[in-house]
Amino acid sequence: MSILTILAVLVHLVLSIALIYFALQRMQKNAELGGAFGSGASHTMFGREKGFDPAAKMALWAGILFMISCFVVAALLAR
Repeated sequence: MSILTILAVLVHLVLSIALIYFALQRMQKNAELGGAFGSGASHTMFGREKGFDPAAKMALWAGILFMISCFVVAALLAR
């Protein structure tokens, strides 16, 4: 394995841990008892929250970077 492949796998590992962390943080927002039965979606019906908060933006970017990292690691390991 080349140093580039090892570096790409390490970056992929860090991104996966970050994505899990941000996803769990977003899940805690609707973790009350009503959220278990789907009432957490009622807050977004009439646009109560406009746009993304900073945690949601970080989760979105972590997901995008993780997807790109998946393709890069797959391409490097296929060689």
